[in-house]
Amino acid sequence: MPTARNTTERIAAWRGRFFPEPPLAAVVLFLVFVVAKYMQWGARREIFATIRLEFLLGLLMTVICAYLLADERMRARGGRQVLAGIGLLFAAMLVQIPFAADGEAARVVFVDRVIKFAMLTFFIAVLVHSPRLLYWFLAAFIFACFYVTQEAARGAFTGSLLWQNQGVMRLHGAVPIYAHPNSLGGVAMGLVPFCILLLPAIRRWRIRLLLLPPLATATVCILYSGSRTAYVAFIVFLLFWWSQSARKLRWIIVAAVVGIAAVPLLPDQYVGRFESITGQEAEGQSKEARVQILKDAWAILLTHPTGVGVASFPRVRIETFGRSQDTHNLYLEVATNLGVQGLAIFLFLVYAIIRSLRRSRDRFRRQILQLALLARSRDLPAPLRRRLRDHLRELNLLAAVCTAAYGFIVVRLALGLFGMDLYEVYWWFVAGLAISLSDIAIRSRRAGEMFAALCREHSEAQ
Repeated sequence: MPTARNTTERIAAWRGRFFPEPPLAAVVLFLVFVVAKYMQWGARREIFATIRLEFLLGLLMTVICAYLLADERMRARGGRQVLAGIGLLFAAMLVQIPFAADGEAARVVFVDRVIKFAMLTFFIAVLVHSPRLLYWFLAAFIFACFYVTQEAARGAFTGSLLWQNQGVMRLHGAVPIYAHPNSLGGVAMGLVPFCILLLPAIRRWRIRLLLLPPLATATVCILYSGSRTAYVAFIVFLLFWWSQSARKLRWIIVAAVVGIAAVPLLPDQYVGRFESITGQEAEGQSKEARVQILKDAWAILLTHPTGVGVASFPRVRIETFGRSQDTHNLYLEVATNLGVQGLAIFLFLVYAIIRSLRRSRDRFRRQILQLALLARSRDLPAPLRRRLRDHLRELNLLAAVCTAAYGFIVVRLALGLFGMDLYEVYWWFVAGLAISLSDIAIRSRRAGEMFAALCREHSEAQ
């Protein structure tokens, strides 16, 4: 007859087999790489820039991950469609390099952004096969983004990072990559889905409380950035949040009460900034300039349907119309740079990521339904019932991570209506997350089958 002790030992052994983890040194190095990348250590300390710390970390991680791939357990079992989309997009960019209208810019962007950011997807796909490491990875991501938003939020309260732009006092980031208010609003919006959608699924109140400061600083950055792009993305996220809510009527009532209480507290200049989306701007002609950019981008796309090359639109626009500035629109950026074929590939990748996240979430939810009845049985020994309930809580949190990642990509697509993010890390981050979650969903299903077998074994022994 199975005993409580050997049952606990068998479950621990199964978890080690189903959810393999790399050596601790590789885990620590990976987390340092994530924090360094998002916090931009190279822009904060001259010594880090001199030794090219982020590049060295990435190179070392590449070697480690290539070595770990020799172990079959460390190979991703899911996310094949996402991997195919990444490969196609990478190839679409690569073939454009020799024909780019601005060859120098194309090579620099491809090496300094595309290759470096693609490393993140590779590292996630090779290393993150267990729920525990997934949580640590998300913790590193949230911490790094929180650091960026909290220093900007402090700059808002002291006034050191606030200065007038387009007739509004706008908040800027403390490092170059987040210096523009739109960039700061964008990185802040990336925090919101994880802070909000993970809260209900986290059991421990202490960990829940840890998500509140990042949510608060992100909210400050979104508001004070004066970024109409971020405002629109926030509304899109609210609609997404409502669509995913199981109690939609209650959500609407709570949202209405919070909105009625909060809107009068908002500074008038930022309310006016939001209203200028459809009305008159306080200063400047930003909207008119963007409309002109869109017209120019469309004309260039019609002239060059196969693309002008990676990061080459500004050069072609200057030569064609005598005007500078990039597209300020993700979809036209993709189309003008990579051609209509590149846009089709990019949209396929987005579709693959969303489809993978939804399928993984459905798998976790099906497993919850299958195991919930077993967890209620009073015939099971206490240790097994406790471990089974822990597994159910884990599945619930993993399903919430899928929803949060889904919300993240929806936010990025909304931001893309008014921003150009093709060569940023966001797509590589969420693609790696989708691959990892798909892999964990497959592995957790096998773990669930083992739990069911253990329960049957105990029932037959009684």
